[in-house]
Amino acid sequence: MICDVPKVAVTTWSSRGVILVGPTYRQYLNKALDAVKNKEVASIIGQPGMGKTTILKKVEETVFSFSTTPFYLDLASKGEIEDEFWSKVSGDKVRSVIYPLLERDKKKYGYSFFKKLFGVSFRSHLDSLCEKMISDDDKLLRLYCLKYNRDFDGMLKFIEDFKSFDNIALLIDEVRETHITKIHRLINSGLNVSILIAIPTDSYSRITDLAIRRRLDESRISLDSLTSEDIKEIVEAYCKPLSEEFFPIVLSLWKGRELNTVSSILQFIRSEVEKASKECGDNINCLKERIRTSYSLSNVEEDSKNLERLIRDSLSSLSKEFNISYVHPRGKRIEVKGKSFVVGLFFILDNEAYIGLVKLYNNEVKVEDEDVKLLSYVSAVEHDKKEYSVKYRFVVTNSSSLEVPSVVNKLEFNTMEVVRVLQGDNEILEEKVRGFLKSITSQQGKSELAVT
Repeated sequence: MICDVPKVAVTTWSSRGVILVGPTYRQYLNKALDAVKNKEVASIIGQPGMGKTTILKKVEETVFSFSTTPFYLDLASKGEIEDEFWSKVSGDKVRSVIYPLLERDKKKYGYSFFKKLFGVSFRSHLDSLCEKMISDDDKLLRLYCLKYNRDFDGMLKFIEDFKSFDNIALLIDEVRETHITKIHRLINSGLNVSILIAIPTDSYSRITDLAIRRRLDESRISLDSLTSEDIKEIVEAYCKPLSEEFFPIVLSLWKGRELNTVSSILQFIRSEVEKASKECGDNINCLKERIRTSYSLSNVEEDSKNLERLIRDSLSSLSKEFNISYVHPRGKRIEVKGKSFVVGLFFILDNEAYIGLVKLYNNEVKVEDEDVKLLSYVSAVEHDKKEYSVKYRFVVTNSSSLEVPSVVNKLEFNTMEVVRVLQGDNEILEEKVRGFLKSITSQQGKSELAVT
């Protein structure tokens, strides 16, 4: 595949190791690393797919450079903290730290000249002590032999012992509300070790213990949103050959909230490349053109008319639900200020007229439209030999830069939504039109409306 996008979670797949890009994420990483260096407690809170695990994994990769041993604990299975911890304790790692310290005082541990003479190594001697060890009063020997109960209290005791000889960072991922009691005990145990906790937003919101919430908030790293520069770097990191084509598409979908996590961005890119590859194979020029044309408007005037027709159809299908008495089946010509123009959308609700235009564009340059100006002057519409006063004027557009008079309201689609609606996605269209009708029936009189 031309793009190096994972099939599953980013942190469990990439052949290039943990990839963390974007200025926002670099800032998050630095905050997390500072917490580790200063032996502080910090929490990373965000919804699934926003990069909590990526940050923890990057911390795990990095902390070795400042002589810290990380214990990455994945609680995704909702198991007990101590079970996950003990599964990550390496006896070889512990002994590599403790053995040189024991070796300095061999006589204290009963290693005599005669044992050496008979070929008994000091390591074998220590192993024999572990087998018959009854008292665990000696901290070094306790560590070397790993003489600890494999429970939560045993975990705390091990950490207390081991931190005297090696820096420790606890990186605890996927913490749920069921883990909070033990997390609280861990934080309040006075161990003076780094504790970095990743909690999904919904689990954090269910924590009722105000003391632990306050403690987690003291050094909270919130994965709230991404900047356009973050998104640009993410797209380039995983799909450099097609980044110019994908970046504006992904950015538009992000702003429209169709994509709302890093994971959703990557899976969108992967899906689109797979679809384009069925037609193009690995032909890069074909792929670029296929992706570019799939999410752009080929003819804005024709597309505007088609969207206008689809909105009329949707208004008609929802007319009974919202008590709309009439939907005009085509554009209606109106004269105002000595000029004539066509109002594409016209319906009657509660014996008053609602009129609108559809104006689509292929760029975000500031636009002034003559028809939109004329729309603002229309105060009445004649239909079937009866005049209806205009209650509401609106323009349907994909341009946030379209300038509209204060009496004209905006119903905004992003370009991706328009393309999908034109390709037959009735669900998006109905959601937009339904939201629009709910807004005008419950909040009539607002000067501006944006349904996004």
